[in-house]
Amino acid sequence: MTSTRFLTGSLATLAIASAFTLATPAAQATEDVDRPCGLPATAAVYDTVVVPPEFRTVPAVVHSEWLWEREVAAYEYEFSKQISPAVVETDWTREVPGPVEFLFTRTVIDSPAIPGIPAVLEVGHWETVVTTPAVVVTEVEYVHERTGNLRWEDEDWGAQNGAGSGWSKTGNTRSVEITPAVTTQTWVIDVPGTPAIPEVPEVSHVESVWATTTPAGDGWTPVDERPGPATTEDATTDGDAPAGDGWALVATRTVDAVIDTVWAAVSPDGYTPTGASRIAGSDREETTAPSEEAPEGDGWTKIAASEVVVTDVPETQELVTPGSVEQVLVSPAIPASDPCPVAPANEVAGPDSSPEGLLTPEVAHAAASPVAEVLPNTGNELPAWMAPTGVAVILAGIGMIRFGRRAED
Repeated sequence: MTSTRFLTGSLATLAIASAFTLATPAAQATEDVDRPCGLPATAAVYDTVVVPPEFRTVPAVVHSEWLWEREVAAYEYEFSKQISPAVVETDWTREVPGPVEFLFTRTVIDSPAIPGIPAVLEVGHWETVVTTPAVVVTEVEYVHERTGNLRWEDEDWGAQNGAGSGWSKTGNTRSVEITPAVTTQTWVIDVPGTPAIPEVPEVSHVESVWATTTPAGDGWTPVDERPGPATTEDATTDGDAPAGDGWALVATRTVDAVIDTVWAAVSPDGYTPTGASRIAGSDREETTAPSEEAPEGDGWTKIAASEVVVTDVPETQELVTPGSVEQVLVSPAIPASDPCPVAPANEVAGPDSSPEGLLTPEVAHAAASPVAEVLPNTGNELPAWMAPTGVAVILAGIGMIRFGRRAED
């Protein structure tokens, strides 16, 4: 494990050193190579290398808890209560004369009498009824155009005989009875007659009953009386004869006390325990809150479906390697080159005769343009891919460090 860490760390160091090595010739170029005049200063270029922190997950500490249950024997107890105490009872009897009875009677009408109804004569009148209606025709009045004579003919007479003969209709009509109507007389009943209804006599019967008082209903009349039958009266006492005369002792006996006993879990009202008990069944007990251990006592078992997982210590994240943020120099700052000399204003030089030392800043910058083909702003004749390659090597080294640390864990 230690060799892996050393290897990855060495590679990262090598990558960073390579980046600095790639950037170093740029600095040396400012000292070893003559730079054209008039170049501006160039600021240093840095890159930010971020190494994230590395964490390790520490699992949570948990335990299981359950609801618990058990069957417990259920007892019931005997309780008793005295319903009545022990007593000595005596039976007594006597003859009691009955009260006077009366014979009541009444007449009950089964159906009342219905009076007779005399006969009623029929009332009517005669009416004339047409059996054959009269035959009636309609005649039309005609007038002669020359003579003015009038005549009555049927409707079609003018069409048959009047046309061309000078006859025309006046517009008057009349009804002429050819055959008179045939009638007959019919009797019409206005009030029908009814036969006489004979009288219906009343139907009744007599009721009678013996009673000490008037029976319920109307029409009862007492017609006779008699002594009522004697009755036997019995009584039981705790020794002495009942109140009144004529009592005779029949029997004497001893009655034990009446004790009622019941079995129950708790004492009913008015009952006292006898001390006896028995098992009446079993009760199921169940805890209301889950726990890891069974409650005190015997017979407790877990309720499997009630298992709950309790977290004692929650899951945490532990820092293994802290992260870092580092600024890495990609290319150093380059100062500006010396300014180029300026030609006198009154001196005009031709394109072929201008000395290099008398170039204007614009011409000097144009002359230095081939430097743009080298590393930017350094004057170092190195390829432009050198600096990005150094950054890539640095990032690769960081990745190897992280891979090596995970391998150790």
